Amino acid sequence: MSADPGNDTVARLAEIERLRVLEVPPDGEFDSIARLAATIVGTPIATVSIVDEDRIWLIATEGLDGVRQIGDEPGLCASAVLRDDPYVVNDAAVDPRTLHHPLVLGELGLRFFAAAPIVTSSGARLGTVNVIDREPREITDVQLASLTMLAAIVAEQLELRLAALHAVRAERDTANRRIAEIAEDLRRAAEAQRSRPRPGSCELGGRTGCPKAASIKVADSWGDSAWGCTRHVEQVLMDVPAVFIADESLAGLSSYVHR
Repeated sequence: MSADPGNDTVARLAEIERLRVLEVPPDGEFDSIARLAATIVGTPIATVSIVDEDRIWLIATEGLDGVRQIGDEPGLCASAVLRDDPYVVNDAAVDPRTLHHPLVLGELGLRFFAAAPIVTSSGARLGTVNVIDREPREITDVQLASLTMLAAIVAEQLELRLAALHAVRAERDTANRRIAEIAEDLRRAAEAQRSRPRPGSCELGGRTGCPKAASIKVADSWGDSAWGCTRHVEQVLMDVPAVFIADESLAGLSSYVHR
């Protein structure tokens, strides 16, 4: 059991924010964890919960469709998240920790509850992987160990998801910078090449052609060059690394051969 629940709460909320756990709506990512937990212990209900500041979010459920949040009353998830080891209530109707909990007294009629904490790499406990039954029951050490392993998988997946989000954001930022750079290059090139002779229309439209006015000349490292409209020049600069905006002195090898 943690010696300072206040510090636990601060660390947990910081990790929830860092991992952006609650920013992404439930998408079924952890449903298989809840389903497996229920199968291992043999209960009709299982959940993956995140204990927020004033409520408990269920990011995955098995046998509890449509429920996405519950209160943070002590005795169940809110108490289980404070422990380093699994938390078990064999019969909630007689256990002093849960006698007055709404899920025990209410329609659900919870009697059995077991949970393993979801612990991040920093040691913060985000929530729990829980199994629930409407009948009192026992749980084996092997089943508790399995819940602990499932909770560890949830923590690992949250870290992997954050890494993927960072990678996507970095790639998007790089692409946006590249687009902005190309747009500025196109503006400067169009201004610099305004007085140069050019074909009547874009030469980069492929087989279908492009009737738009040619405004910018591009070339590649093999000496080939062509005039294009702004849209097609931007597209070829993004898609073909060897292509660049031609400067005024670049005439191409064919012009040299036929000089």
